[in-house]
Amino acid sequence: MELISLSDAPAHDPERFVAVPLLEGTLTNVRVIRLSAGQALPPHTHAPSELMLYAVEGDAVLDTDDGTVPFPAGTLARFDGEDELRVANGGDAPVTLLAFLAPPFPPR
Repeated sequence: MELISLSDAPAHDPERFVAVPLLEGTLTNVRVIRLSAGQALPPHTHAPSELMLYAVEGDAVLDTDDGTVPFPAGTLARFDGEDELRVANGGDAPVTLLAFLAPPFPPR
């Protein structure tokens, strides 16, 4: 067993988004994403991995083909590997997300 806390991850950076590995497994990995107000991840995919994205804190928004979707704390989203992830901080408070990827991404 391996145990880790979000407090072990880098804090929010007002100059740029944070997206770093948090926990690595054999069949999956977890990344922590921190977005300060006004920040967004560049659009990207995770092929061949499936992504489960969990909003831990803040009010993010997902930009989808059908328009913008609120993604507040406590919400979970699933993306196929070919789905483009477009996520931004939609509020004034910091956003923290956990990205669960299987198989691990980037591919090893």
